[in-house]
Amino acid sequence: MRFNPAHPQASVDRRVASGHRHGEQTLNVTLTRTFPVSRQRLWKVLTTPDRIAQWFLPVRGALTLGGRYQLEGNAGGDIVSCEPSARLGLTWEFGDDVSWVELVLDDYLPGSRLTLTHASRPSSHWSEYGPGALGVGWELALLGLSRHLAGEERLDEDAFSASP
Repeated sequence: MRFNPAHPQASVDRRVASGHRHGEQTLNVTLTRTFPVSRQRLWKVLTTPDRIAQWFLPVRGALTLGGRYQLEGNAGGDIVSCEPSARLGLTWEFGDDVSWVELVLDDYLPGSRLTLTHASRPSSHWSEYGPGALGVGWELALLGLSRHLAGEERLDEDAFSASP
């Protein structure tokens, strides 16, 4: 699989910052991307289990405020905030690590804009990989989301990793 970084699907604004959550220092990776669909359609693709599985990973659980979710072979956690078509907050629990993910949707005519922030406590994983510790997976997720919304096939992660 070939990937062209100049293609519109690659247009992601990336930011790294430090912050605080519950009185503790966090390291935050924020990715912002626009999509040529309404905020309401984007929300459905981000929050409907069958749709999530088409561009990200299969998910199970109670996908409601206060519910728990589990991504197949990956993280799980709690849904801690939810404003339909606007904002979703969840814990991201992987192994013994707990971090936080927030999705914010805005109108950005003629479509919508998604801002994803993943906040994590400093860790040896971050020390070794820097922002890539959080960012690489989300980059692939946003690429998969973009391809799904464009009606393209799901990204073959193995082929992508092996491509030049």
